[in-house]
Amino acid sequence: MGQTKPVLEVIEAPLERTFRVYSHDYPFAYSGWHHHPEYELHLIRRSSGQFYVGTYAGEFGPGNLVMTGPNLPHMWVSDGVDRDGDGRIRDRDLVLQMGAGFAERCMAEFSDCAGLSALLDATRSGIEFSPSAATEAAGLMEALLVADGFERIALFFELMRVLEQDGDRRSLSLKGMEHQCAQPRRLERMLAYIAANFNRPGLTCREVAATEGMALAAFSRLFERHLRCSCAEYINHLRIYKACQLLSETEDMVTSIAMDVGYETLSTFNRNFLRLIGRTPSTFRAERRAGPRGKTRVAA
Repeated sequence: MGQTKPVLEVIEAPLERTFRVYSHDYPFAYSGWHHHPEYELHLIRRSSGQFYVGTYAGEFGPGNLVMTGPNLPHMWVSDGVDRDGDGRIRDRDLVLQMGAGFAERCMAEFSDCAGLSALLDATRSGIEFSPSAATEAAGLMEALLVADGFERIALFFELMRVLEQDGDRRSLSLKGMEHQCAQPRRLERMLAYIAANFNRPGLTCREVAATEGMALAAFSRLFERHLRCSCAEYINHLRIYKACQLLSETEDMVTSIAMDVGYETLSTFNRNFLRLIGRTPSTFRAERRAGPRGKTRVAA
């Protein structure tokens, strides 16, 4: 049976004072639905499939470059992986991760990094960068894999410049977010709580609000102002996107998957799946296994 929660990725090296760049194969220990408190820049080198960031689902191919903020669940599921053979895609992903403390110190110590604040704030929704920016950023990320000393720092700041100046980047899961969050840490903690508990059938928005000592009405205003959807709808998205992973990567029965991701009835699961994905769970599984690039409708 598949893992149902978005796994909390524990970064090996403390990143409050630095960043790390690494490459990995697919599947990987954290290639499924997961989250972590660090910022992440994620590049796909090869293969195509479907990726999920918070409440967003879309297609990816080589060169896909996305940045996610703290505790925003995400994953990339490749199509047509040979499950009878080795089943691995070598060096599929190139990843940069940095802690919030490191980013904040960069902005505090270097006035020229002030523009980085808006970029990092926007990552709470996930950002997909334009093809031209992704191409330039890919070269810098590849160089960072082997760089050290002053060259490594210089490459990092050049990479941030490319990302910050990409006027064609687009927001993903929190569509239309216009306001900088006045309580970013509070929001991050609540998102982390939802990510750790969304597959529990009894999870309620009132419970999430209580973790920060907030009244439900105030919590709902904060959540909807910055996420552009209700808490209940956000939980629905996380459940359905986890189901997409399990349908793609396991042989579990649809009924079992529905229960595993937090639905108490199959009919409710099927209704929400069709509403958010635009096809039935069985049709979705067949398409992903065959490897076609079928379009998945993304709910607003």
